[in-house]
Amino acid sequence: MNVFEKLIRLWWVILSFISFFNGLGFIYIGSKHSNRNWTIEGIAYETPWFFYLIYSIIFGFDIFKFNQTDYVLIIALLLQLICIVRSFWVAIKLWDVYDNNDKYAHNPVELINPFKSKENNGPSIHSVCCLCIAVIFFIFAIIAIP
Repeated sequence: MNVFEKLIRLWWVILSFISFFNGLGFIYIGSKHSNRNWTIEGIAYETPWFFYLIYSIIFGFDIFKFNQTDYVLIIALLLQLICIVRSFWVAIKLWDVYDNNDKYAHNPVELINPFKSKENNGPSIHSVCCLCIAVIFFIFAIIAIP
């Protein structure tokens, strides 16, 4: 995979710079890679912005008074900075994953098990091995008893 294709796959990092949408990038990449932790992390980054909108509707915007809306805005901005750093960190890890996907890509092959027969003619090799190990442990138990 060339550099341009990798950059196209990492478009979601741009969302971390946009207020109110910074967690959507993690929600997207979490759902794309089936990573529940990234999805939860994206929801955690979006939650303060949701509360900020709700508090601004309830308490209103007053630039001369410090109220609950300002506290939530400070938390949301701090989480946005954390989201920016974290998105670059995840993007660097995914860059390596995209490299290794090409390197280790393989076609599934059906493996032939030489110990498995088409018909069951008696005890399998696995049951014989288990029986031998049980006998060895039994012998050691008899020797260990004073």
